[in-house]
Amino acid sequence: MKPISTERLIIREFRPNDLGEIYRILDVELKFKDSSEQDSSIAQRKKWLEWTIQSYEQNRLLLNPPYGDHAIVLKDSMQLVGTCGLVPVLAPLGLIPYYRYMADAIDTECNYPEVGLFCAITSHYQCRGFAYEASMGLIDYAFSKLKLKRIVGITKQYNNPSIAVLKRLGMRIETMPGHKWMQVVGFLENNLNTDGKTNKMAG
Repeated sequence: MKPISTERLIIREFRPNDLGEIYRILDVELKFKDSSEQDSSIAQRKKWLEWTIQSYEQNRLLLNPPYGDHAIVLKDSMQLVGTCGLVPVLAPLGLIPYYRYMADAIDTECNYPEVGLFCAITSHYQCRGFAYEASMGLIDYAFSKLKLKRIVGITKQYNNPSIAVLKRLGMRIETMPGHKWMQVVGFLENNLNTDGKTNKMAG
């Protein structure tokens, strides 16, 4: 994916020399954990970064969408301040009445494939609109270049900052408090205007 430029940010592919900063942001500041709920060491983050960088080329060769993490840097200083990206989602979205209506999904037990959006900003630069700005840059790219029908955002019910970003993006918010990980789901539909331009609406 070519770099995406917004008013204050550039979204670009990660590079090997980003290791120190992205480890500090994700593992030291934001205390990310892996799927087994274990803290990540810098050695594990290095493997992740190498895999992330290799995946860019592999996705291109396989004609896949540009899935995976991308670096968020400030335009004025080129400082790395976070990560964002598109990710394949396989989830029981048919449990949500709105999704059943919009996607004509009749089975509540099957998993449905969609494209998800994620974003993480260093704590030093939160509450400045960067997560929203980076997310909008990705949405514009996904809707205009990839022609996606919709984008989803999934978070937990206690993650109020993420929920606030999903709402600001104009997503239709649905809640499932009893679900283990799909407690809050945002949907953003891509509706085409008659002139062929995309009109982002919650549906």
